[in-house]
Amino acid sequence: MQEILIRLSGLSGVTGSFYVGDDNSFTAQSLSQGFNQENAQRSVMVLAQTFEALTQVGQFSISKVLVNTGGSRLFIRRTDKGYLNVLADLTVDPAVIDAALNGALQEIKLLATLAPAPAPTPRPGSGQAPAAPPVAAPAKTPAAATAPKPAPAPTQPAPAAATAPRPAPAPPQPPAMVDPPVLEKVLALAEEALGELGATIYENQYSDHKINPAKLSRDAAMKFCYALQKDAAMIIGPSAAKQMGDKMMSLLK
Repeated sequence: MQEILIRLSGLSGVTGSFYVGDDNSFTAQSLSQGFNQENAQRSVMVLAQTFEALTQVGQFSISKVLVNTGGSRLFIRRTDKGYLNVLADLTVDPAVIDAALNGALQEIKLLATLAPAPAPTPRPGSGQAPAAPPVAAPAKTPAAATAPKPAPAPTQPAPAAATAPRPAPAPPQPPAMVDPPVLEKVLALAEEALGELGATIYENQYSDHKINPAKLSRDAAMKFCYALQKDAAMIIGPSAAKQMGDKMMSLLK
C-alpha cells in the first residue's frame, strides 16, 4: 500500500494521498505536517456511512466521490476493505487522477488475490481418520463387586515444572539499501528526458531530500525519484515524466 501511495503522490498537482481502512487504520504519504489525520480519518468514515445509507435508501452503490474544498480537491475511491484518497490542488486534471486511481485500484485488488488463503476447516469424510468409538467398560462380576477395595497409595506432590526460558525477540530487519552508483544512472535518465534542466532539477531535489549516498535506503530513493517525476511532469508532461520515473524505479529493484 505504501508504494501505491508514493506513486500517487508523485503525480503533478497532487499534494498527498492516504488510505483509510474499514478497521479505522490510516496510512498516509507526502502530506504536510499541518494535515490533521484524525479529522481526515473521521471525515472519510462519515462519508462511508453516508454512502451506505444512500445505498440502502436509493438502491444504488457509490464507488467514487470528488470533494471540492476551499483550495484543493479530494478524490475518494471505495476499495474492498477501505477508501483510497488523493488530495490535489485545483489545477489538477481530474481525468489524469481518475486514470491513476483506476490503476491503483486494480493493483490493490491484485494484491488481495495474492494474499494467502486461510486453511480450510476439515470436514467429516475428508480423508481424516474417524474418531474411535468409546469402549464400554466390562460389567463387574458379583465377586468383584463385593471384594474390598485396596487402600489408595499415598500421593506424592508433583515436582514443580521448570519454567522454559522465553525466546529472545527477533532483531528488527535493517531497511533495504541502494548502491551509490545507482544515483549516477538516475541523473543520466533525468538529463536524457529533460536536457540541461535535468541536472538542475536533480540537484534541487538531491538537496531537498538530504540524500546521503552512503546511507540511502530504497524507500528514500523511491521518494527522491517520484519527486523528480513530479517536477518533470510540469516540463515534459505527465506521460513522458512517468516513462522517466518507471525507468528510474527499475534501477531500484
